[in-house]
Amino acid sequence: MASKARYDVELWSADGVRICEITHLVRDLSWSEERNEAEVLQFNMDLDAFEDYMENKVKADVPSNFREGQTEIKVKENGEYLFGTQLYYAPIELDNKGSATINITAQGYLNFFKDRYPNPTITYSNTESVEIFYDLVRQAQAVTNGDYGVIIPASGYYVTGVTRDRTYELYTSSTKLNMQRLTNLESGNFDFKFLADKTLMTYAQLGSPRTDFLIDFNRTKKRSAFDRATLNRGANNLFNQVIGIGSGFGADQLISIKNDTASQVEFGLRQTAAQFNEVKVQATLDENAQARLDKVKQLLRMPQITLSGADVPATRIEVGDILPVRFSGRKLIEDMTGLYRVERKEVKVDENHFIKEMTLYFEKTGEYIG
Repeated sequence: MASKARYDVELWSADGVRICEITHLVRDLSWSEERNEAEVLQFNMDLDAFEDYMENKVKADVPSNFREGQTEIKVKENGEYLFGTQLYYAPIELDNKGSATINITAQGYLNFFKDRYPNPTITYSNTESVEIFYDLVRQAQAVTNGDYGVIIPASGYYVTGVTRDRTYELYTSSTKLNMQRLTNLESGNFDFKFLADKTLMTYAQLGSPRTDFLIDFNRTKKRSAFDRATLNRGANNLFNQVIGIGSGFGADQLISIKNDTASQVEFGLRQTAAQFNEVKVQATLDENAQARLDKVKQLLRMPQITLSGADVPATRIEVGDILPVRFSGRKLIEDMTGLYRVERKEVKVDENHFIKEMTLYFEKTGEYIG
C-alpha cells in the first residue's frame, strides 16, 4: 500500500510559540534528512499572498515573525511533528511581470552548533561517550547568549557503556563536528536526532530492519519497484591507507597510519590524509583514523534510488532503516543486490502536499537472501 501521508508547514517563534500554519501558501516543498546531520528544508511562497495572510488573517507583524536566524519552521506528517528547522536564507525574486517570490531555506537544529566552538578548552577523562556528547551541548548553551533552547532529556536516551578521554581545545573545531565524531568510531557508536521540540535524543541506531518492503528490479522481466536509480560504481574514493594527522607541529605532531592489507594487495597502495587537528591523544587519533579507513577501503558499489509517490510504502521510510534491494537480469547489476541502510533521504512534495518522490542514499550493511 502506497503512502498517503500529508505534509503541513508551520511558523514558530524562537522561544517556542506557534505563530501560524502556512501550508496553503507553500509551493515546491522539499527537504533532506541525513543520519547525524541537520535537516535542510526548502520551499517558496508568493510574497504578496504571504504578507496579506500574515497581516489580515494572523494579525502578526511580518518582519518580526519572519526573520532569518530566528523564526523556526516545523513540518508535520499527518498531524504529527516530523522535524523542526530555523529559517536560514530567504532571498526574494522580483521580475518585470509583477511576480514576487520568497525562496526559503531552513536548517535543522543541529546547525545551531556549526558555528560554535569550545570556550574554554574542555577536558574529559574516563567519561561515557554520550555524556561527553551531551556536555558539549551544555557547555555551548551555558555561555552568554548561547542558549538555543535545546533540551537534554532526563531519561530515555541511549548510552554506549564506552568511556573515553577527550580534550577539545579552544576554537579548534566546532561543537557540531565534535558531536558528530563521537558517533562513528571503532566501538561505542551511536546515533542522535533532534525532535521537533528541540529535544536531543541518542539511539543505539536510528531506524530498523524492514522486512515489509523489498526494492526489486528485474532487467529481464522489465519489472521495477522504483521510478529511477543510479548504480554508482567506482574506485574514485578507494583508499587503503589512512594517515591520520592530529594536533601539534613538526616532530610533536600526532600521526596515526592505518592499513588494510587485503585491499592493498588487490588494488595497490592508495593513500589519503585525514585531518583531526583537535585530537591530542594518540589512542583517540587511532580510533578516528581506523573509522575513516573502514569507510573508504572498498570499491564503491552503491545504489541511489528514487521512488515515485506511488512506490513509497505506507509505513514511513526512516533514515537508518535497513532495506532489502534486489537487482537481477544482468551481471553488472546483480552484484549490487544486498541490504542497505538509508543514510540520507530527499523528499519532494506535490501541490496537494503528498509525497511526489523520495530519493534514497545508502550504505551497505549485508547480503540479501531471499
